[in-house]
Amino acid sequence: MKKTGTFLLALLITAFFLVSSLYAQDELFEKGRRAYLRGDFKSAVKYLSEYVARTPDPEALYLLGYASYEVKRKTGPAKGRRDFWGDTATRRYFKEAYLIDPNVSARTIGPEKGKK
Repeated sequence: MKKTGTFLLALLITAFFLVSSLYAQDELFEKGRRAYLRGDFKSAVKYLSEYVARTPDPEALYLLGYASYEVKRKTGPAKGRRDFWGDTATRRYFKEAYLIDPNVSARTIGPEKGKK
């Protein structure tokens, strides 16, 4: 009986940490999405990079590609240039997003449609 109780306690603790870890992951995506939507692209890159390092999510990769593009366009050596798609990080994020889900687009991640 004592072994069963210990096993159940260990199982509950494991489930708690798993659920809290998943919640923290979704929170990173939401923080990144909100930062992107308000134009804080550096913060969006930070949060979304952390998120995709643990969760290969096409929506997050897509947003990360655009946020990375905006950061480099506004602060990089080609400041102000619109043609910055040649950046390897930006290209890689988009490529990974489309490999996971060829239908990913800005419409799937707009302000009213974020992750559930």
